[in-house]
Amino acid sequence: MSLSAECCSDKTGDRGGGGGALAQQRRLIRGLLVWATLLTLGLITSITLHCIHRESPAPDLQQDSRNLSQPQQYMDINLMSFSPNWSEKEMVELLQWKTVDLSFINITEQLNVKTEGLYFLYLQVTLDPRMKGNYTITLQSNNRNVILKGLLNESKHSTGFMGKGIMLNSKESLNVTCKPKAKIWTNETYLGVIKLR
Repeated sequence: MSLSAECCSDKTGDRGGGGGALAQQRRLIRGLLVWATLLTLGLITSITLHCIHRESPAPDLQQDSRNLSQPQQYMDINLMSFSPNWSEKEMVELLQWKTVDLSFINITEQLNVKTEGLYFLYLQVTLDPRMKGNYTITLQSNNRNVILKGLLNESKHSTGFMGKGIMLNSKESLNVTCKPKAKIWTNETYLGVIKLR
């Protein structure tokens, strides 16, 4: 059973032997190629301009970058960072801290606030992964009990980042405890205080 020539030409899109459908498809393909080329060129131009055009820093930042040899003091940001002051081998309950700056908090057994104001306190405590059991990490003050609290167990050895804004009075004292006692990783444990106003 063979197909006639007319039937074959109808099925392939060649009507009348002129190749009109094939020519139309070629025009569409050429149009798509031109369109894809234009889009590619536009994308390349956009990426190039984005990489080349960088905003110059503000004038005060340019001036600061010229004076890199002078040590800078960051007085605009009232930030104190505390690092652990114990050995990773010790089992500790009351965490002791050290800092290089005592601008608005003194360190004794506890952290003593010098000036009243609004503070942002943030903390992360990470236990030695060999510690088993449940632990409670608390940052508390002598005036208002618990400010921040983290619960740790065998599957979760870090409190993660915990933070809170709070009004603190002068001579208010803060401390961080771990109950029960535990070995705490010093390289992944920190406390920070930012004085907002």
